[in-house]
Amino acid sequence: MRHLLVLALVLLVLLVGLVGLVGCSDDVDLTGIYRVNVAVKARPCGTDQPDGTASAFVKLSKANLFGTEFFSYDGCSDEAGEDCSSINGLFGGFFEPIDDGWLGYSSYASNSGLNCSLGITSTTAILKGSALVIDGSTYGDLVELAEDKCTPEEAEKRGEDMPCTEHERVEATRL
Repeated sequence: MRHLLVLALVLLVLLVGLVGLVGCSDDVDLTGIYRVNVAVKARPCGTDQPDGTASAFVKLSKANLFGTEFFSYDGCSDEAGEDCSSINGLFGGFFEPIDDGWLGYSSYASNSGLNCSLGITSTTAILKGSALVIDGSTYGDLVELAEDKCTPEEAEKRGEDMPCTEHERVEATRL
């Protein structure tokens, strides 16, 4: 199992390196503080409900990991963006530029015997004018697979064919 986690981290670093070849200079700049207008979540997917625990503001900041620029995001209680806490985790954030925004993507696999847990998380941050939409889903499954077949690549291959276990969406306005 430890080897799979190390493999997943190595793949993430390689992905970050490839994204670094693209660069951030001509891409959408998400940097800023945004007032949250709508925040919903669902576990499992398909039943989005208002998220009563969502922060009133979201702050996106340009950061650097191994020489590659990306956007991290924090939930904030104030519009100055001073009282904030991370809501994207250690390897969360947006690493890949896409049309009108950025993509954050990760995959994982862990096993115990033939019990294999596979998953992917895909989150986009789309900015049009001052309107930001952060939309993310997690797909995962517990399957019977031999240890050598229980890999992040297998999770990516199965992708959205796995059950959607979590969905979150935030609509916000840049201040």
